[in-house]
Amino acid sequence: MTSRRPWSPARMMVVVVVVITAVMTGLGTASCAHDDGATRSDRRGSSGRSEPTKPDTTTRPDDDVDAGGGIPARPASLDPQRTLSIHLLDVGQGAATLLEFPCGAVLVDTGGELNASFDSRSALKAQLDAFFLRRTDLNRTLDSLIITHPHIDHLRGVPTLLQDITVKNVVDNGDPGDDDLVRNEMGVLRGYIDTHQTGHRSIRADDIVKRNGLTDEVIDPIACHDVDPVIRVLWGGLDHDPGWGTDNYGKPRFANQNNHSVVLRVDFGAASVLITGDLEDVAIRGLITRYEGTRWLDVDVYQAGHHGSANGTTKDLVDATTPALALIAMGDPLRQHAWTAWAYGHPRAGVVKLLEDGVQLGRPPTEVLVAKGVKRFTGRTIDRAIFGTGWDGAVAVDITNDGEMSVRRRQRGR
Repeated sequence: MTSRRPWSPARMMVVVVVVITAVMTGLGTASCAHDDGATRSDRRGSSGRSEPTKPDTTTRPDDDVDAGGGIPARPASLDPQRTLSIHLLDVGQGAATLLEFPCGAVLVDTGGELNASFDSRSALKAQLDAFFLRRTDLNRTLDSLIITHPHIDHLRGVPTLLQDITVKNVVDNGDPGDDDLVRNEMGVLRGYIDTHQTGHRSIRADDIVKRNGLTDEVIDPIACHDVDPVIRVLWGGLDHDPGWGTDNYGKPRFANQNNHSVVLRVDFGAASVLITGDLEDVAIRGLITRYEGTRWLDVDVYQAGHHGSANGTTKDLVDATTPALALIAMGDPLRQHAWTAWAYGHPRAGVVKLLEDGVQLGRPPTEVLVAKGVKRFTGRTIDRAIFGTGWDGAVAVDITNDGEMSVRRRQRGR
């Protein structure tokens, strides 16, 4: 086990670039742009040979922002050969996270929400079109598509995505996804894998070495010249019930696909990211136990589980991750339809409080809506570095290989 030095008291800063847009299915052209600041306390740690280290984060201005396109545009001041950009796409109540590397891209989940007010399929397409318009070197190709679990709010965009984007590899949790809600999307995905010579890996928890996670050429197909990222999975589908019992509705927790979510860790030089899909508290305990005594859960950016639900993030997990910054993929709570953030009550106030107490960075004080329960929301001022698509629109976090960090958000007009 590696030792860990205490945090230094030095104050540091991450820049937040905000792009305000008009809305058409959550997208539009910019009307203005400005910069805000967000502060953090520096922290330092030592590393062992095989475990990750926590980077130092320093001030870096973002001074060249192109406000066009469907996602926050990457400033020209960034060095693309040493930057990882985490694009939390705005797909409403759902999740889609685009990881942009110097030499490739990986998409984790595809959203999303569908109702009279919002269509995540067109929103996903617009944002990916804008991305590939800038990254013409990638030839509209994803090195990997990772589906954390077969639920419709993570799968809905698959048919749209595969119409005109090439996917080299697919990673999933091994569940066939026979549920009526996802049968079409899973059928399209299986058909694509069968007919396109696509690499495919189904992640089962029993295949994962207990303390090191799992990686191979399908899970991690990215090999950049200057900085070679490492993508590994820490959790996947389970074959046997660990004794999780039943939930508050009397349903077996083991039968809930959320608890079989593929959990992903990405290391890029000194920077690190954790995405837990919709993993819930009972499985989170198992995840923490599995990696106890290691630093595989200790990251800079934590994408909060299950859209900020009451059971998708725990204090023990926040303590284990010690994130500088947290992201929440959720819908706009003002859209009052079934299967929305409003209907589910996402994100919950208690989870936002856990993240406020846990993240190391700050953001300018911002008024947001947090849920007290299903269909019950209240206003809250946050000043910690928690960014959510339901509050901020599409969000991009840029991290250099030595740990410098900045945030861009494309805020949707009301």
